[in-house]
Amino acid sequence: MTTLTLRELLNDGGMASHMYTAFNTGYLFMGFLVLYVLMAKEILGWTVVQVGWSFIAIPAANVLTMYALLPAIIRNVGVHGCLTYASFATCAVLTLFAVPAVHSTAVGFMFCVFALIVCIVCAQTPNQMRIKTISDSLSPAQMGQITGISRVCFALGQMVSPIACAALFTASPSAAIASMIATTAGVPAMFLRHSQGMFRDPPPAVRRNLSRVKLVGEDGEGGGAGGGEKGASART
Repeated sequence: MTTLTLRELLNDGGMASHMYTAFNTGYLFMGFLVLYVLMAKEILGWTVVQVGWSFIAIPAANVLTMYALLPAIIRNVGVHGCLTYASFATCAVLTLFAVPAVHSTAVGFMFCVFALIVCIVCAQTPNQMRIKTISDSLSPAQMGQITGISRVCFALGQMVSPIACAALFTASPSAAIASMIATTAGVPAMFLRHSQGMFRDPPPAVRRNLSRVKLVGEDGEGGGAGGGEKGASART
């Protein structure tokens, strides 16, 4: 079974786009939490108890997306299509969120928070699903290593975003949100840069190979050596 070096893994276009998407979802998720608390306290003037209760919106949006929306979306547009549409939707929601007239009201704030969680989940989950596709096409035996690389990229995004978003927030909340828009816009850009289908999933490599082996085995000529020997031994 083929084993690739780390450099070979990182040079693959599918892996590169996956890694950046993992970084972006980590950046969005942690940056969103930082901005959520800062804006609720500094702009809306909520108490600690109000902020705590408002956090119910996060798991509620997560559950709705995972069990009601995401299966239907992936079934209709595929994994890559879901990622692409989620990136576009995230940029749109963040652009709306950056408007002071929106994020300075409780209704506008909570609407954007709920919509943003839906968008992040619609990007993170399909990107995790890509691990299997990428490992199948490169080296199935290295799925664990590919998963580890993915988690490291996600953690790097979580590491950078609190510092960046908090620093930008001191200048303007909209500036912090703009940094999230910039990183999200990089997801479809990475797909294009590495020639990855934005709306079409790659063919399942392993399933395709297994189908080819099956066809060869069923073919009179393809099963020649093995089939002929078995037939001959059966006759004798």
